[in-house]
Amino acid sequence: MIKKFKLPKGMQDYLPKERYFKKAIEKKIMDCFAFYGFNEIESPVLERYELFDGGVGNVELNKLFKVTDIDGELLILRPDITMPISRIVCTKLPEGSKRLCYLGSSFSAMENEGKLREFTQAGIEIMGASGDEVDVEVVMLAIKSLLACGLKDFQIELGNVAFFEGLLEAFKVSEEDSEVLVNSIESKNGIKLYSLSGDMDKRLIDSLSKLPMLFGGEEVLKEAEKMCLCDKMLSAVKNLEKIYEGIKQLGYDKYVCFDMSIVGKMRYYSGMVMRGIVKGMGRPVLSGGRYDNLCDAFGKHVPAVGFAISIGYVMNALQNDGLLQNSSSVDTVVGYAPDAMEKGEALTKQLRESGVQAVCSFAVTKDELKACKKTLGAKKAVFVTNGANEEV
Repeated sequence: MIKKFKLPKGMQDYLPKERYFKKAIEKKIMDCFAFYGFNEIESPVLERYELFDGGVGNVELNKLFKVTDIDGELLILRPDITMPISRIVCTKLPEGSKRLCYLGSSFSAMENEGKLREFTQAGIEIMGASGDEVDVEVVMLAIKSLLACGLKDFQIELGNVAFFEGLLEAFKVSEEDSEVLVNSIESKNGIKLYSLSGDMDKRLIDSLSKLPMLFGGEEVLKEAEKMCLCDKMLSAVKNLEKIYEGIKQLGYDKYVCFDMSIVGKMRYYSGMVMRGIVKGMGRPVLSGGRYDNLCDAFGKHVPAVGFAISIGYVMNALQNDGLLQNSSSVDTVVGYAPDAMEKGEALTKQLRESGVQAVCSFAVTKDELKACKKTLGAKKAVFVTNGANEEV
């Protein structure tokens, strides 16, 4: 096939029905965010390279799509939206707590099997607020957002990076070794972990090897508390206990579990971390956490917490459950006699305002309307005249 007819690797077209489903999911999520008081914000897809260089957020530079501006300046396609929002909050918005949400594309230059290199994310950030009650709010909103999409069989896995960091600090692990340990714990790669055992305290290796086993319900927190070697580790466990108490009080604890081996691929996380897991999906549909130190790079200390939902993964999860095929992008198509255009358009508007997926066609005969109904795959067709309306 000629190259110009092929998409670049990791890119995707959305055909009409796919685009309809994608837009419907995006609307449900954004409506949920608005319902709970979040204001939408938008940043450009192009940012200066320096925003993600220099270890801010520890984004892997080989994952960035780089673009040269006409003046030679190096730009990038944003790999995530949290960093640009942090930039906006620190440079353009007044001080104080802010509840922001977003919907947009992010990019990764890495070619990973089954993973798009342009992906749509919807997410929220609470900037300028800290405390266990704020973390509870964010976890609850994550649950509500996935429920709003139509997902039912999912879990929000919670961890706290301070537990892992406290363990490394207790044994004075070097930054270089910490990096290796982060990767091995996050990937649950015990082989890589034990390959370091000759150079590290055996008690540390034993403790680290237990982390992937600390997965499950409330009982996990009791086991984690027994492992605490310093105040930082204990504070991390107490934070998760408080979050669980808040979620349980609201009656949504069945959606929450714990995984103390979640250490966060994005190194800017500073406390609670979470990811949304759906049965049958190999990747999280949601990820996020607390990142109190990210804005320090802009000269301001702004505690913050948030999450992002992958729209594509949510679509795949709904597809796997058979929830997309049961919907149609058009319920009713309306046609009208030549002297009844305004009446036909008014009926279409009335149906749409009542929640019916109705479309107005330019079909001016019943035969034309029947053909249009077939083409659109509509369930119903209504022909409007200045007399009585007729379903055809």
